[in-house]
Amino acid sequence: MISKPIHQLKRSDLHALIGNVRESKTLEFKREMPAGTSDEKIKFLAAVSALANTSGGDLLIGIETAQGIPIAIPGIALTNPDGEKLRLEQILASQLDPRLPRVDLEAIDCGGGRHVLAIRVARSSIAPHRVTANDKFYGRNSGGNYPLDVSELRSAFVFSESAAERIRAFRNDRLVKIGAGETPVPLDAGGKVALHVIPVPSFVDNRLMDIAAAAIGGTHMPLPLGGISGANRSSVNLGGLVTYTDKIVQMRQSYAQFFRSGAIEGVGELSRRKEDDCPYFVGPEFTQKIAFAVRQYIDVLRSYDAGLPIYVFLSLCNVAQCFYRNAPEGFWVDNGPLGRDFVALPEVYVDGFEVHVPTIMRPAFNMLWNAFGLLQCDMYSQQGQWKGTN
Repeated sequence: MISKPIHQLKRSDLHALIGNVRESKTLEFKREMPAGTSDEKIKFLAAVSALANTSGGDLLIGIETAQGIPIAIPGIALTNPDGEKLRLEQILASQLDPRLPRVDLEAIDCGGGRHVLAIRVARSSIAPHRVTANDKFYGRNSGGNYPLDVSELRSAFVFSESAAERIRAFRNDRLVKIGAGETPVPLDAGGKVALHVIPVPSFVDNRLMDIAAAAIGGTHMPLPLGGISGANRSSVNLGGLVTYTDKIVQMRQSYAQFFRSGAIEGVGELSRRKEDDCPYFVGPEFTQKIAFAVRQYIDVLRSYDAGLPIYVFLSLCNVAQCFYRNAPEGFWVDNGPLGRDFVALPEVYVDGFEVHVPTIMRPAFNMLWNAFGLLQCDMYSQQGQWKGTN
């Protein structure tokens, strides 16, 4: 793989490869653009999926080689580079199963109407990917692409599942700590809502972010769950970076912990009833706060190139006496108490950055409303249309 962001690659970067770089486990060159024949499409799909199934890497189309080493950059004639990129994206989307969580394409101008098409493939967190046209899985080593055998397929499936299990274990461990009061910012002992937005690639590659550098140079930071951005404070800690509300300004304390793994944890205190100090939440405020936070956290991860897919987890802690407050007939009605200390809802799977958050969160909200004996979240119409403003 070329150690430069794909959108910054220039003609000079390509010429620097001539005679100096050999095809490898993470780098492949092709002279011609995949045309319309079935065999050529399969070779293209095999090349891309092999990178995704192995270690990720770059596929450069329009490079002439001798024994795997670039010797010239003739490029390929493209009258409509964007149209060709769209064609290849559609091939990848329709003929690999499951779909790749991420692939970037860039047409690099070589002059004279010719381009090199650079395709960057991230190591997939949901591998292995199958070429549907011939029902084969491919891997890659320094010698090129090859079909995976049974033992390699088994290892790939186990590896993918282990990443998901590590994420769930991380979330469960955090819920135990939140419930016990082991939080980066002191919170009251009452009920809390917890939101975890976790990029899967971080747990596949065991990557760590330089949070201090991000704090100095970045403008995208996760906001406290429901906090007022103008009154927030932040600090670096052992886990990464925490932003939190000023208790003097806010009646309810909240924070967002940005872990070095890329995981984001937002936690906020629930309101309390005056008559008995029991926690409660109100539907419109609660759901819109969560929808806003999920959108903002996903955008933060996108800005730091954390990758896809992303898991979103919604949970409640210390809520055995929690009530859901609504006003179906124009006056307040409290449903509850909940009767259990923790509610850990199943993960919401996010495979794109442009998702409509209220839509993907609806099953989680419905399940939470079910816990209070209600048929569905009342922030949606009977047809499933979101009533909020997000």
